[in-house]
Amino acid sequence: MQHYLIHQLAKKTQLPVDTVRFYEKKQLITPSYRAENNYKYYDEATLKRLQFIKQCRALDMSLAEIQQLIELIKQPQQGCQIVDQMIEQHIQQVEKNIAELISFQSQLQELRQSCSSNTTIDHCQILKNLGLSE
Repeated sequence: MQHYLIHQLAKKTQLPVDTVRFYEKKQLITPSYRAENNYKYYDEATLKRLQFIKQCRALDMSLAEIQQLIELIKQPQQGCQIVDQMIEQHIQQVEKNIAELISFQSQLQELRQSCSSNTTIDHCQILKNLGLSE
């Protein structure tokens, strides 16, 4: 069985060592053992767990949600409705964020169209519309 030092684990997962330590502190991962040299060694299961955590974080899941998923994985016979609900909540949040970003884009486009770049700061309609003019 393959074992890794923390820097090897970090390199394999493309995570900073500090992030790996943080996940260990939050008890999302644990070392397999501590050798006589006092170094911690991590196994393949920990590598897979870190890859799982990284993927979940890329999907903007919280550490609490990741911990919940890890606990659910330990109960393979349980129904997956909880997981479905969690993902549905994330889909709804992403849809809300997209709507907000589209609104921001429209507002920015309106601001941009309100001003000609051939004018001076004193006459800049963008700054006036934002309430920053003197």
